[in-house]
Amino acid sequence: MKENIRTLIALQKLDNQIARWRQIAAEGPVKLAQAREKLTVLEEKQAALKANLAGNSQRRRELEGESADLVSKKAINQTRQLKAKNNEEYRAVLKEAETIGIQLAAKEDELLSLMEEAEKLDAEVPPAEEACLEEAGIFEELAREIERSVQESLTMEEQSQVARTKLTESLPRDILGRYLTVAKNRDGQALAPVSDGLCQICRLSVPPQLFNELQRNDRLLSCPNCARIIYWPEHPDFKPQPQPEEPSLEAHG
Repeated sequence: MKENIRTLIALQKLDNQIARWRQIAAEGPVKLAQAREKLTVLEEKQAALKANLAGNSQRRRELEGESADLVSKKAINQTRQLKAKNNEEYRAVLKEAETIGIQLAAKEDELLSLMEEAEKLDAEVPPAEEACLEEAGIFEELAREIERSVQESLTMEEQSQVARTKLTESLPRDILGRYLTVAKNRDGQALAPVSDGLCQICRLSVPPQLFNELQRNDRLLSCPNCARIIYWPEHPDFKPQPQPEEPSLEAHG
């Protein structure tokens, strides 16, 4: 039984490692998607700034053309004022001149506003481009790191599964079945060490009589609170065995 308990401890440690490597492999794509989203936000901001700047430039060109047309109309109107034949015609020409003036002033105000906006956009584009380049570099580095980490985790899991198979094959069927059942019901954690009278997983007290039995280390026992298989890690059976010293050359002299 002592050997079986040691095997269960090794199996639990291996299963915890496998779970961690699976978690790393699963988290990789999630982290990459989050980084991609952050980069996309910056790229969209940069694209929006450039689109606004292009639209601003296009509108200013249109306004300049519209203003030039109004200036021409104003010149023609002034000539018509001089050639008006009567008061009625003169008043009509003046009314037209007033309308042209209002339109021209509106164009000039809009053009001034667009020029101020363009100046602001011109100042915002370079920092946005720099932020995109920096984040793109971070993303590429992260992508390489995640790819390496995921591949390493998959490799380690594959190797661990081979070692795990050897451990499970060395256990009696009933003991392995008990381990697997508890692990399934307890999020993969079937074993729990007991120290200072406490189950180190559920953190609740183990009855003194049960702890005395646990110290004998001759059968499988369960935590009365969380139902995990418990063991006492301070037992001599779980201490590293001292390795025999190699004979020195002087001993053969």
